[in-house]
Amino acid sequence: MGKHRVLILGGGFGGLYTARALSALGVTRTAEVTLVSRTPAFLFLPLLYEILTDEVADWHIAPPFEEVLPQNCRFVCGEVLGGEIQPHRYGIRVRCADGEQTLEADTLVLALGSVADDFGLPGVRAHTRPFRSLADAHALKRSLVEAVQHAAAASRETISLAIIGAGPSGVELAAVAADRLHAELRQAGLPPTRAHLHLVDRLPEILPQYASALRHLAHRELARRHIDLHLGVGVASCSSAGVELEDGTHVAARTIVWTAGSRPAPVLAEFPFVRDRRGRIPVSRTLEVPGFPGVYALGDIAASIAAPATAQVAVRQALVVAHNIAAAQQGAALREYHYEPLGEMMTLGRGCAAANILGVAFDGVAGYLTRRLVYLLAMPEPWHAARVGLSWLGQSLEETWQAWSAPVPTSAS
Repeated sequence: MGKHRVLILGGGFGGLYTARALSALGVTRTAEVTLVSRTPAFLFLPLLYEILTDEVADWHIAPPFEEVLPQNCRFVCGEVLGGEIQPHRYGIRVRCADGEQTLEADTLVLALGSVADDFGLPGVRAHTRPFRSLADAHALKRSLVEAVQHAAAASRETISLAIIGAGPSGVELAAVAADRLHAELRQAGLPPTRAHLHLVDRLPEILPQYASALRHLAHRELARRHIDLHLGVGVASCSSAGVELEDGTHVAARTIVWTAGSRPAPVLAEFPFVRDRRGRIPVSRTLEVPGFPGVYALGDIAASIAAPATAQVAVRQALVVAHNIAAAQQGAALREYHYEPLGEMMTLGRGCAAANILGVAFDGVAGYLTRRLVYLLAMPEPWHAARVGLSWLGQSLEETWQAWSAPVPTSAS
């Protein structure tokens, strides 16, 4: 009889940290663990915003799986297409660069993540851009730089950007986009008033799931950056001219970024699992899929778990899934997942962040350093984290030296 086969679908936080935990628990000594991901590199999504402000480099937040996946785990780069699901025997079809193949498994972990949800609104798919990948971040950064270049060549042209969704993603993106635009405008010798930034949400408040103290800090930073808030009214449609709101208001914007919602990966429809109205798979407290022994689901695609779709939650669920896979092989009791919020952190622009840790909210230098340190410690591979930390330290020293050695302008006598 061959080794027990564990197949993990998805290379986000849930998938990667499940594989790493299985290796740490010694499961890879008696089982073959395979991780499947559409991309060859892991993405540390909470730091994606800093790509716009050049505070992080691609290699900081997107290490290849060959660097962060344990050597005793197998990696397959490909797109999951569907599969045949039978009790304790699963055949998953995957399209790779060299063709389609079927991967057999005895235990299946579903960590396929989510995609943007346009809610079927007119013009959203054609006229907005997502912000979920390195390619998205670089495309938006290029768009902002080019917009300033066009404005510099045309004296009356203004730069307009609308971000749909005032949750964590929208607020963080609005702050860093404003800082990038204002920096480009200064370099071009243009006033910041040439840029108009808008943040839109149908809810009456930004960051509705965050503590009020953190919302207050975010409001203050958005106001400092002159970002116009359009709250309490939904989007009716989008076009090349901007955003039409349900109350008839027109928000002029040449660039529209959609962060308003997400839905589970569409490929889940190719499996026989029961799904709720949002497309998620109901799971038990042990994160098992009822009726399918040896199948686990976690992260954005798991229903029946009262927890937000964050990296923090996915990592902690991954530890539970890995423990339960090991326990099932040993005939031991399974562990239940219980959501216990530890706090929230968010960037509010270049060199600016806020945090709410165990009910205490703070920002400024303390918030910025806390956020960086926590995320550095959360990176999947210690050696990679050490390299990133040294790079950040070098960058800070270089910026400090440049600021200290810059000539001080003197007034004319």
